Amino acid sequence: MSIQPFWVPLAIAMATSLPEHSRAEPTIPVPDELTLEAAQTLLLRHNPTLQAARLQAEIEQGDVITAEKLPNPAFQVGSEGLGSGGPGSPFTDQEFSLVLRQEILTAGKRQKRSRVERVDVEIASMEVHNLERLLTFELKRNYYQVVLAQADLEAAREIVEELKGVVKLNRLRFEQGEISGRELRQVEAAQYQFYEDLIRAEVNLQNAKDQLLVLLGSSDFERDFQPVDGFDPNFVPPLRQQLRDIALRERDDLAVQRARVRRSDLKTELERARAKPNPSVFGGYRRDFGQSGAIVGVELPIFVFNRNEGEIARSLVEGRQEEHRVRFLQVQVFGEIQLALNQLEGNRKRIAALEQEYLRISRESRDIADSAYRLGSASLIELLEAERTYRETRRNYNRALYDYQISRARLERAIGEDL
Repeated sequence: MSIQPFWVPLAIAMATSLPEHSRAEPTIPVPDELTLEAAQTLLLRHNPTLQAARLQAEIEQGDVITAEKLPNPAFQVGSEGLGSGGPGSPFTDQEFSLVLRQEILTAGKRQKRSRVERVDVEIASMEVHNLERLLTFELKRNYYQVVLAQADLEAAREIVEELKGVVKLNRLRFEQGEISGRELRQVEAAQYQFYEDLIRAEVNLQNAKDQLLVLLGSSDFERDFQPVDGFDPNFVPPLRQQLRDIALRERDDLAVQRARVRRSDLKTELERARAKPNPSVFGGYRRDFGQSGAIVGVELPIFVFNRNEGEIARSLVEGRQEEHRVRFLQVQVFGEIQLALNQLEGNRKRIAALEQEYLRISRESRDIADSAYRLGSASLIELLEAERTYRETRRNYNRALYDYQISRARLERAIGEDL
């Protein structure tokens, strides 16, 4: 006697009753040191949205298979005159027939429909590439948010370390009777304000990393990594006309829209072919218990009242509509390029001003205030104000670098190609 029927249902029940957290999840191999290129590779391989979109092309392929099939034949069994022969056998004078009917597609309908469905497969594939373009921009934005949060954390740590030295100095002064306990508490309270900035910077960094992991398709939030690629303020974009030419060649959404125009033309050809009737041929066997014989015939629909004029007119208008959408999208693409160039130029000026003047001035002011405070010629308020000014200038500089990098990413998204 076999025990398999007993164990198999038990094993299935145990497996389905496991808690969600105990079921194995795919592991995303995020390295300790994560480059932007490696992050893009992980995105393309593991992002669930992309994986689902890729299946759409396979779904569309099913419509191609259906379009290439011939119509199914129809089998008919009929009987007439059952029981009309009076007394005796109930099958007396009964007519019995077997008929096989096959519709024949004319005017190349099958080939035309197949071409329409094949364009749908192309569109689905191009839409996947377009989704990759959009998600790559989101990846760059999330990646550089990690870089920005890391830079802000480093600045917060630097200031906290500076204030630790000030607190240590004031404790020595307090022990020697040079300052009051009130002044010492003021310094310690001020240190805590900057320590809160440090905590916020740490939380922002962790949140930025977690958001990037989600985009990559990973839920392993215990996984830590360090971004390798930093900001590049020396990027010089190509000329505007070159960027436009690249966009017209590389933007997948433009390719999708052009394919839709082509699909509309093919759909119009198909609807015109459908205006021609499909004959059906049939053959079979008939017996009436007195005489038997073959049945052969042709059935032809007569298109008198409806010659598919409505669908033909509809497809023609849809084709014109898609052509307008191509022109509008092209203008929109050129607008995206121009906006990205404007943002690049504005952020370049911000970086130049901060690097050449404001960042240097705020750092020197902070250093002067620190030295003066240690010598007793500057107040605590002056020192803290100098620290806050330096902190905000560092943050503004980091943000300007980030904004410049994101402007570059927007330009790359606008043209559909990395620069």
